[in-house]
This record gives sequence, structure tokens and C-alpha cells, in this order.
Amino acid sequence: MLVHLNNQIVPRDQARVDPFDRGFLMGDGVYEGLRAFDGRIVAMDYHVERLREGLKALSIEYDAGKMAAMTDRLLEANGLRDAFVYWQITRGAPGPGRQVRTRVPDGGMTPTVFGYAGAASSLKEARTLQARAAVTVQDPRWKLGQIKSISLLGSVLCAMQADDADADDAIIVNNGLLAEGTASNVVIAIDGPHGARIVTPSLESTPILAGVTRRLLLEAMPEIENRPVRVEELMSAREVMVTGSLTMVTAITVLNGRPVGDGRPGPIAKKMLDTLLDVIQKEHAGKEVGAAREGGDAAPRATRSGA
Repeated sequence: MLVHLNNQIVPRDQARVDPFDRGFLMGDGVYEGLRAFDGRIVAMDYHVERLREGLKALSIEYDAGKMAAMTDRLLEANGLRDAFVYWQITRGAPGPGRQVRTRVPDGGMTPTVFGYAGAASSLKEARTLQARAAVTVQDPRWKLGQIKSISLLGSVLCAMQADDADADDAIIVNNGLLAEGTASNVVIAIDGPHGARIVTPSLESTPILAGVTRRLLLEAMPEIENRPVRVEELMSAREVMVTGSLTMVTAITVLNGRPVGDGRPGPIAKKMLDTLLDVIQKEHAGKEVGAAREGGDAAPRATRSGA
């Protein structure tokens, strides 16, 4: 595997990070997870926007817009077209003569930029709706869930708790409200007066991440209600889904050891997955048309794609 480290593409075993890097010592940084299909990133513009907001929240000075070109280079170096791409930007390590472990950054630091890409399913393979079992756990994390922080201890503990219960994932609840999965957002289908209602927790209701896949689905499916969701609604839901760059749309068919609905992926999950894949295909088709106009019939490369 070839990785990106501070604008260099190097073999994984040759990548070296300063042991006083604040990402290593303090989890002082942010990250992004991207999905590439046929060499094109889904909603790159949204990922850049979220990264920029995270860097601003942490007062780390770095141009988030560089991520698009860096991603192209990383995919090309590894010969990947269908992939998951991870980027991490930390505040960096203190310079000579600076304090090496202080809570307040001591200045004089250059951000550390790390990225890797790993093979993932193709768009065709992603059409198969996956199912998982999950358990609910209480939220042990901090109140800044909207920041895509590399400090993932809370999510790690939740995932370990799920594993101890022989479940695939944890669904996190906070003060009686539905939050999110350990690495995903949650959408549920509940009974309404005129059929199923589709709801997802609002970003203001409890500290959760503004997922890019969540955002694409909210734009494409205005019927999804974006509001606080009570735990009671989760437990009585006819369908439960988790969404994310790797997760896409995955059905939770067992929750706390009991079947959700009839224990099989339902029609709402199928509709959401089909909608998401249609959004991705249309986005990529639009980019192909644009590339053809600019460059004639040249073969497509790992170009950036934005929603």
C-alpha cells in the first residue's frame, strides 16, 4: 500500500510521523472518509466543506481544497478506482524549543497530512442491500459531535460494547434521543396516519456528525423528516437504516436481539439505497459530460466529483 504523508507518496512501512505530533499525543486533528466509484469521489465539494469547517473549529490553518487533487494522486498511485479514501490532518508537532505536550498549542507547527486508500465495492456491487444486527448504547462521548475529530475513543468503546453483545454495530442514544451509529447516521421508518414516515435525528437535537451521505439523501428525498427522534420511536420502528460513505444504506434487521419489522431489509431501505445510487450515477454522468467537453475523448481518470 502506498500512502500520502505531507505531500509525499511513500510505501506504508516508510511513513514516519513525529512522536510529538499532537494527533498522536492528544487526538488533536480532524479526518474525512471519502468514497470513490470508478475513480470519482462522491460529493467531493461537501467533504471539502466539512473538512474546512472542522479545521476552522480547531483553528488549524490548512487549505481543505487541496484534498481533491491529493485524492486523485493517491488513487492513481495505488491503481484504485473503487475505493475508500481516508484523510487525516493534525495540528502537527511543536518546533525546536517549543513545549512538546501542552494543552494550549504553542505555535510554530505545520499540520501533518496523512491519507490512504483501500479497495471497496463497485457501484454495481453496492446495489446489494446489506443487513446488520445492532444494540443501543448510551452516548459516552463529548458535546462536539459535529466535528469529525480523530478522537474516536467514545465510538471505539461503543463498538466494543456491541461486539460483546454479538452485534455488528451500536446505535447511540443520548438523554432519551436517538443519536447515530458508531460510524454512520441513522434513519428510521415509523408508522404514520397515512403510511410510513421516514425520520432522522436533526443535527441540533443531539451532538452528531453531519454525514455527507445523510446530506445527499435529505436533498434527494424531501419526505425524510429532519427532527429530534425519541428512543421510543427507534424501538418501535418498522425499519432502521444506517448511512455512511462505506455503509451506503444498510438495514438494521435485529436491534437488541429482537427483529426489526419482519427481520428482513424493507422497502424504505431499498428505496433509500436506490435513490443514493441514482444520485451518485447522475453526479458522475454530469462530470463525464463536462470532462468530454473540456478534453475530448480522453480516457477518464480519477477526477474529483462534487455535489
